[in-house]
Amino acid sequence: MHDSMDLKLLGGFLAVVDHGSITAAAEHIRLSQPALSRQVGELERRLEIRLFDRAHTSLRLTSAGRQFIPLARDLVARAESLHRTARRIALGESPQFRIACPSATVRGVVAPFVAGTGAPIFDTKLDIADRVYAHVLNREVDFAINTMPPPVGLRSELVGSAPLWAYFAPDHPLGDQDHLTVEDLVHDPLIVLASGTGLRQVIDDALWPVRNRVTIAAEPVSSDLAIAMAASGRGICLDLLPTSFRLTRRPLLGADGARITMPLYAAWQPEHFASKEIAQLTSTLTEWMAEHHGPQPARH
Repeated sequence: MHDSMDLKLLGGFLAVVDHGSITAAAEHIRLSQPALSRQVGELERRLEIRLFDRAHTSLRLTSAGRQFIPLARDLVARAESLHRTARRIALGESPQFRIACPSATVRGVVAPFVAGTGAPIFDTKLDIADRVYAHVLNREVDFAINTMPPPVGLRSELVGSAPLWAYFAPDHPLGDQDHLTVEDLVHDPLIVLASGTGLRQVIDDALWPVRNRVTIAAEPVSSDLAIAMAASGRGICLDLLPTSFRLTRRPLLGADGARITMPLYAAWQPEHFASKEIAQLTSTLTEWMAEHHGPQPARH
């Protein structure tokens, strides 16, 4: 498995896996169905294993085929990363990074950070928080910025935290207070992000002391939609993004009286070719977060 054709064979195999059939995969990668069938057969011949069980009406992965998927994805991702890096070196360019993160993190952190510092981030892979690190582990991106703690094995830094706010209509009686506690939330329906998001985990922890007395009115995946619901008078939204809607917002304190915040982490493969540059970029992000969202957190 050493020449460029081998990468095409791996790509064809993964296309079949991702699209469920030879026909759909061939259409997606703009190859004829017989040519793609031959590629899959050639890959099986070279590997000396059967990747698919073939029947007249279906194509199913064998046990060996399922085990081979992550290996194939890793090889293809490494080759693509090598190609991008070689082009940048040839052009005398500094590394540019693709990151994985939740969509709210792009609007609340990544986009303002790039605009303010010129950080070398050229693209994002968006996903909910509990799936973000999989894109790093599968080498689909260079690093992740996420609201959940990274898994063991990745190099990581706690780069900062963002404060949680309660958003509600301007004429709400709670607008007379300069802050809210979780006890203040038991009389109104709440709008919170769906499970699987880092912010929802923070909110659930904060609401634990009053969990039997609060009412959840809606659980959208989008922070923008959650805040829009609050603007329409459907309840109090707990979130951390800035908004252009006409709303009142107040800082939210936990049962212990401390300001509730959401941590933000950066994580990457320790053997990444630009691990040093990612670490430097992470330090810049930590400084930026401290300037815009509060004191620099303890690093670990």
